[in-house]
Amino acid sequence: MPIVLIHHGQSTTISEAVPTPGCFVRAARGRALLAVALATAAVGLASPAAPADETDFRGADLRGRSFAGQVLDGAVFTGASLVGVDLRGASLKGADLREAYLRETDGRDADFTGADLGGADLTRARLDGAIFTDARLLRTTLDSASLTNASMGRALLAGASLVRADLESADLAGALLSDSDLSQAVLRAAILDGAELGASGAGHPGPRGARLRGADLAGASLEEAGLVSVDMAEAVLEDANLSRARLQHADLTWARASKAQFDGADLAWVRGYGADFTAAGFREANLASAQLVGADLSGAIMHGARLEETNLEQAVLTGLHADGAHLAGIRLGAATGVPDALRQ
Repeated sequence: MPIVLIHHGQSTTISEAVPTPGCFVRAARGRALLAVALATAAVGLASPAAPADETDFRGADLRGRSFAGQVLDGAVFTGASLVGVDLRGASLKGADLREAYLRETDGRDADFTGADLGGADLTRARLDGAIFTDARLLRTTLDSASLTNASMGRALLAGASLVRADLESADLAGALLSDSDLSQAVLRAAILDGAELGASGAGHPGPRGARLRGADLAGASLEEAGLVSVDMAEAVLEDANLSRARLQHADLTWARASKAQFDGADLAWVRGYGADFTAAGFREANLASAQLVGADLSGAIMHGARLEETNLEQAVLTGLHADGAHLAGIRLGAATGVPDALRQ
């Protein structure tokens, strides 16, 4: 049927267009697409998509990445590979780095306060000035790592391996280091006051004493530290402060401890064969049953020390001061320079 249009009194006749089947299809498709677009927009307005979690890196390969200066508190890096990653100055407080690979990572001045690095591998990592206060480093590997001036107060390092690690001037006050391996580690001027490195006690179940064989602890402070059954053979303890430390059954064979302070310390049953204790202080110390065969105690001060059953055979005792020492069953066979205070 023709269509008549009237405009300002003038009529115009046009033919009615007959729609084809294709027109209906295209129109239907258009309406469908429009409906989808409107629905998508409505959903987007109602509930915007959540951003991707940028703190979960578990199992990720992050080798060579840089996180320097970034805040990653609470981030999860469990089992991630962070070999050679730049973490300088980054904040990783409370982060989860268990079983992560951080070999040769540069974490200088990074903050790992309260972080969990249990079982992580930080071999040869650079961690000078890093903060590990209250961090968990159980069974963590830190062999040959550089940790100078690091803050590790109250850190849990039981079972950790720190062979040849550099911990010069590091703060380990109150840290737990039982069963850890610090063989040949550098701990010059380090602070280990109140730290626990010892075993639970001879004949008792529990963790073994730490291994500090050949470690350099010159000038270190170990006041009131737990060193029961600790292996310190051939260690350097010159000028170290071990006042009131617990060293029962510790091994100090061939240790170099000149001018070290053991005042009030418990050294019962300690083994100090051939050790150098020249000018060392043992005031009021307990040396009962200590084995100091061949030790050099020249100029040492033992005022008021307990020397019951102490073995000083072949020891050098020239200039030893032992006024008020408690003597009973002391052994002096072949000792040289024996002072009158030790003659029973």
